[in-house]
Amino acid sequence: MHSAVSTHDPRRATQVTLKAVTLLSGVLTVVFLISFFFSDGGIAELHHARKRVEALRSDITRLEQENIRLRAEIESVKRSTYAVERIAREDLAMSKHGEIVYMLPKK
Repeated sequence: MHSAVSTHDPRRATQVTLKAVTLLSGVLTVVFLISFFFSDGGIAELHHARKRVEALRSDITRLEQENIRLRAEIESVKRSTYAVERIAREDLAMSKHGEIVYMLPKK
C-alpha cells in the first residue's frame, strides 16, 4: 500500500490566514483614521460638539440658579404680605385705596 503524502501544511495555512487578517485589519484601520481626520464630520465635528455640550452645561447652571432665586421669591411672597404689596406697587403700578400715585417719566 502506498501512503498518500499530503502537501498541505495546516500550520502554514493558519499563518498565511493570520497574516492576511492582520494586513486587512491594518489597512481598514488606516482607511478609517484617514476618513475620520479628514472628513467633514471628523475632529472638527467632535470639537464643535464638545463646545456645544459646554455651552449647554453653562446654560443649565445659570437656569438652576435662576430657579433657586425664583423659588426663594415665591416662598417670600407666600409668607409675607409685604412682598405681595411690593410686587403690586412696583411691578403692577397698583396703590391702596385713597393713595395718590405719581408717575414720573422715564428718561
